[in-house]
Amino acid sequence: SSLTRVTSCHQALWGVLVMALSTLFGQDEEKQVNTSPTISFDDKKINNMVEGDSGISSLDDGLTLNVKIQDVDSVSASSDGNDMLPNFLGKPFQAVVGSQNKWNPFRKKSGLLGVMHAQTKKNRVVSKHGRVNTVKKSDEVQEHHRLLKDFFTSMVDLSWSWTLFSFAASFYISWLIFAVVWYMVVLLHGDLAEDKPDNHKVCVENIVDFTSCFLYSLETQHTIGYGGRATTEECPMAVIVMSVQSIVGVVIQACMAGIVFAKFTKPTGRAETLMFSKNALITLRNGSLFLLVRLADIRPTHLIGCHVSGHFLNKETTEEGETIPYHLASMRFGSDLDGTCDQIQPFWPLVLSHKIDKFSPLWDLSPRDIQARQFEIILTIEGCTPETGTTVQARTSYLPTEVLWGQQFEHSTVEYDKDLAKYAIRLSAINSIVPDRTPRCSAREMEERKARRSGNISKSASSSSLLTVPI
Repeated sequence: SSLTRVTSCHQALWGVLVMALSTLFGQDEEKQVNTSPTISFDDKKINNMVEGDSGISSLDDGLTLNVKIQDVDSVSASSDGNDMLPNFLGKPFQAVVGSQNKWNPFRKKSGLLGVMHAQTKKNRVVSKHGRVNTVKKSDEVQEHHRLLKDFFTSMVDLSWSWTLFSFAASFYISWLIFAVVWYMVVLLHGDLAEDKPDNHKVCVENIVDFTSCFLYSLETQHTIGYGGRATTEECPMAVIVMSVQSIVGVVIQACMAGIVFAKFTKPTGRAETLMFSKNALITLRNGSLFLLVRLADIRPTHLIGCHVSGHFLNKETTEEGETIPYHLASMRFGSDLDGTCDQIQPFWPLVLSHKIDKFSPLWDLSPRDIQARQFEIILTIEGCTPETGTTVQARTSYLPTEVLWGQQFEHSTVEYDKDLAKYAIRLSAINSIVPDRTPRCSAREMEERKARRSGNISKSASSSSLLTVPI
């Protein structure tokens, strides 16, 4: 009996293995023939492959795929009769090589992986890290000249590589231009002539060619003063050129210092220290639906004068038939329970709330509508840094799949430490949520139910008062 049980276990395991392999390489032979492309063989290429033993990669050269799908009744064998040649685990070679069910890392994902892949690649106006996903078309260059009018901001917005290159280019260009000017000054004065009179006094000492003019231009602009070359009082034009070049050099260095300082103090890096929760939650508070988002500032020196705002991006159609594909509607967020105060103090992770009332764009949306609609909730926080006084703006966005209904944040990010006599903050719990019993209906439907219930109560109260007989 024990031997029989062992044999039955082996048979069961073998059956499971066969089912797994059949699932991997095709359900059955007829189905594979029905859904796979027709394969024909090129004898010359296959013979060369076998003789050279070039491996599986050469097999592709010997196969000619006809992607046209045919039914089982209309499938015809090729001229050489090798279409149904058993080659791999007893399955037809056509079913294995030409099957669409085989594993392919480059194929389109499906199932849970497909959903995750689609969400990571889904287009957003604002990314989770706050980057605005907009770009200007390359053919629209008519208004690019306006950027030159705001030269300082354009230079600050350039990358570091372009900034350093522009500074180096400005220095070299100024050196070269003034080298040409110095060369013209000494050339017109006759300092480069070979047969100069004995009493000839040069404008600039030790200038013999254009290279020496370039070196003198560099030394003058940066006040290096090696002592080999110097301007004399012979030529007033040389004195004027030296004065002008000194002023130009100071201006270039001042612009460089200002732009570099402005790039260092840009608040883009400070925005990275502001954390938002991965999901937005919809829960019930004091009888009303609220959209909740959690925010945290990880720096000990918090922003000054913080205020938060929100926008709802979706497609809108007016009563007259005008379609606005990307409409931004305002959403009011706040740190109070009713979401009224937009001024916040980020001492620790705060929960920002938006009341879903008749003025909210989420007023008519139920859980099913949220998953079926296409919209984007953009949240923006703005404040000043106490170190530099510059304004910081951080953004994030939430898609319908990132809005969870019937959830609320777990209030475990702040706790009092008796040993340290301070409030301990746990940033790792910023995304901790717990389910609740929020009704799965829209805010409008909830208010209508409340109105009907109150109406029924008032009617019952009035009818009971009419039935009461005075004694």
